[in-house]
Amino acid sequence: MSDSSARAARGAVKINGTLINGWCAFEVDNNSYASADTFSVSFAANDLPSDRSAAWFAQQENMHVELFAGVPANPQRWTLSELPPSWIYGQADKIEHDIVRGVIKVSGRDLTRVFIDAKTTEKFQNKASSQIATILAQRHGLTASVTETTTPVGKYYEIDHETMNDARTEWDILTHLARIEQFVVYVRGQTLYFQPRPDPSKVQPYRIVWTPPDPRTGYPTCDVDELEFARSLTVSRGIVVVVRSFNDAEGRPFHATFPANSVSEKSKSSSPWGGPQTYYYNVANLTQQKCQQYAQAKYLEIVQHEMLMQASLPGAGNDALDTTSVIQVSGTGCAWDQMYFPESITRSLSFDGGYTLELHAKNHAPESMERQ
Repeated sequence: MSDSSARAARGAVKINGTLINGWCAFEVDNNSYASADTFSVSFAANDLPSDRSAAWFAQQENMHVELFAGVPANPQRWTLSELPPSWIYGQADKIEHDIVRGVIKVSGRDLTRVFIDAKTTEKFQNKASSQIATILAQRHGLTASVTETTTPVGKYYEIDHETMNDARTEWDILTHLARIEQFVVYVRGQTLYFQPRPDPSKVQPYRIVWTPPDPRTGYPTCDVDELEFARSLTVSRGIVVVVRSFNDAEGRPFHATFPANSVSEKSKSSSPWGGPQTYYYNVANLTQQKCQQYAQAKYLEIVQHEMLMQASLPGAGNDALDTTSVIQVSGTGCAWDQMYFPESITRSLSFDGGYTLELHAKNHAPESMERQ
């Protein structure tokens, strides 16, 4: 990020829907599917308005926070409408006051927390997964962006399934249903999304192009400040997922292995490298078809930790980069040149550090899928 872009970055903080001055830094960590995004914002106590003083913060029992940042056309004269959509809309979990340094820090999670913090024993056997997602969203006053499903969950779990009947968090229920449907579930702003995983072939990728050092200058070029890669050799040697399920309604067990052509335990033990690593899962009351789908979904989830990439990018100009994005790396001339899926994106804005973005992404190596 250029010094001029850093100086031109502007931010805004809303608390309970009202803009508040006095902030000095904030950070948002957008996580991949099935976990809450988090935030923290720091205020200089002496710079707070009189009606939002340190004493006011100390009395708060419930606080909603919304954070904005961007580079307006005229950094000297700008309005909130010129900034990109908010980085996060969330609810505070903690208010801290460093009275010696005169700093108040507010931290919390996005509205995923309303599902994480709510437990239920409600039975949903006669409802489809999409209906359950809609019901839970509306229960907490959220908009539901849901792709319709038609199979009642009772068909998946048959009679009494412990996952749906024990006291579990609503988020556990949503993520479990998303895994069965091979969907993703996440919250953005005040909307719950429950829908198929984006098709990478239909998403315009965010491109990171590495150009090796120029012989004349000795320096490489790239639109990032830092770029690192790693490969998990445990995953590279192969992964096998085995799912076992006893179906109460049919009175018999089901079993599925993915990939289906995996090496046997006997051949695994005879290999000098130990062969593929096997992951076992016991899930009650699945059908044979759902057992197979569960095994495949778990396999894809695990192998995506094979190839890892992290980068520091300019904050300015990268507002559209999100955990739903696809990252395309090229120019390294080796196995790092491939697509990656964001695991976390951390954005920070402060008067001292400027406007920064840290990206952590992952994917399997292409040959891992060829071994299926």
